[in-house]
Amino acid sequence: MKLPVCLLTCAPLLAAICGIGLLPVAVAGSVEPVGGSRTDSVHTVQEGDTLLGLADRLLDRTDHYTPIRFVEAIRLDNGLEGDFLRLGQTLRLTLSSGPASPVRVLPPPDEVRGIYVNASVAGSERVVELARQLREVGGNAVVFDIKDRPGMLSYRSAVPLADSIRASAGAPIARPRRLVEMLHREGIYVVARLTCFYDQRLAQRRPDLVPTSRASGEPWRQRGQLCWVDPSLPEVQDYLLAIVDEVAALGVDEIQLDYVRFPTEGNVADAVFSFPDSVSRDQVITRFVKRVHERLPGGYTWAGPRRARSVRLSADVFGIVAWGREADLKATGQRVADMLRHLDVVSPMLYPSHFYGHFEGMDVPAAYPYYFLYQGCRSLLPFARRNGVAIRPWVQAFPYRVESFDRDYIAEQIRGAEDGGAQGWLLWNSAMQYELGLGAIDDVVNGGVEAGSGRWLRHPAAPDDPALGAADAGSKEPEQSKPSTAGESAAPLPAGGS
Repeated sequence: MKLPVCLLTCAPLLAAICGIGLLPVAVAGSVEPVGGSRTDSVHTVQEGDTLLGLADRLLDRTDHYTPIRFVEAIRLDNGLEGDFLRLGQTLRLTLSSGPASPVRVLPPPDEVRGIYVNASVAGSERVVELARQLREVGGNAVVFDIKDRPGMLSYRSAVPLADSIRASAGAPIARPRRLVEMLHREGIYVVARLTCFYDQRLAQRRPDLVPTSRASGEPWRQRGQLCWVDPSLPEVQDYLLAIVDEVAALGVDEIQLDYVRFPTEGNVADAVFSFPDSVSRDQVITRFVKRVHERLPGGYTWAGPRRARSVRLSADVFGIVAWGREADLKATGQRVADMLRHLDVVSPMLYPSHFYGHFEGMDVPAAYPYYFLYQGCRSLLPFARRNGVAIRPWVQAFPYRVESFDRDYIAEQIRGAEDGGAQGWLLWNSAMQYELGLGAIDDVVNGGVEAGSGRWLRHPAAPDDPALGAADAGSKEPEQSKPSTAGESAAPLPAGGS
């Protein structure tokens, strides 16, 4: 008597122990197109075959993103309710996960509403679930790490320097091109986030690329850690440009530069960089952004095409630079008015919890979620319009320094951003816990709710600005806010602390 072959699809370790995926697959029949959009193969079940084993071994011949998705397709195509297979059973295997993707049409700027996911989630089944949940509430964009703060690449790179420092070791996204294709099929605009000059891997493997300590002559450390490379060094910039070349070829819609600045934490006065005194920090950063922009195919801006463009360029910037204070611009090197000439999108990190002291007269700045998004976007709007650049801020979707954090806290930020002239927005939660965030998106996009619950404060307006409420004649002189530091503490990481 021949017994059915069974597999618990939730136990890939069992499949590995049994040797599944180690032998070539014997496929009976031929591969032929069906209906012009799906390619099928016929397989006769043999001894030791399982659904997950077949999916795992054939995955590279399909455009399914994960083996589990392929298993679901096999079940659907063959009317299977479980995982039992019979020896000699004929299975129809659909190698295409759906109709061929149409020519990609980028969404208009006011429709880009997204969330961040890290590389581990992007390389897993969970990214599919999050993408679908996002679409259900009116979102349409995912930002994923292509290179993170530790300096690790999420894909297997052929860049020589990346290989020499093993930056792709353990890359969690095995099929980056398929990830992009899958997200496009789900109606998702795809943004690859590239952390630039905060790079622990490169700094530790190549200390010659690190700024020098003025006091010791040794590589400079931020609070005892080798984590920053010198933004002005050609080898550092060329490394990033080579990664940009690879990532652009994956089919992403946009590359987002993060940590595209100089360090602002630790004893920064002790750090010596390689550029001469005749060059300023903001010139170093702006020239690098210009190099990236020129490297990408075309030169699209939101105002209209300068040349045909397939990949847009954005940059994350410190929220405080929106206030235009010279000390902040000099410290970070992020002179936004100059950077915007070479960008398609700017994403200020306007997290209310990252403003300190009595900033603009507020005893507790974090209690004003609407104001910071509104004011930050409004301050950048003249520069953005002049250069045809979209403002797409990061929204705080995590509870750091916020008492009784709720979905309306997120929704208030979104409303403030839109009222301030933003063209889309992005939610950041480093743990990818988006239950409240998705609810906030649903409230704003689909709920028709124009005002919040009233629980969160909106900053009193100046007499000539009725948009924010009553005037506050007793407002104190604005105090300097700290650049975003939560990204370098135990708190949820901001969008690069850019």
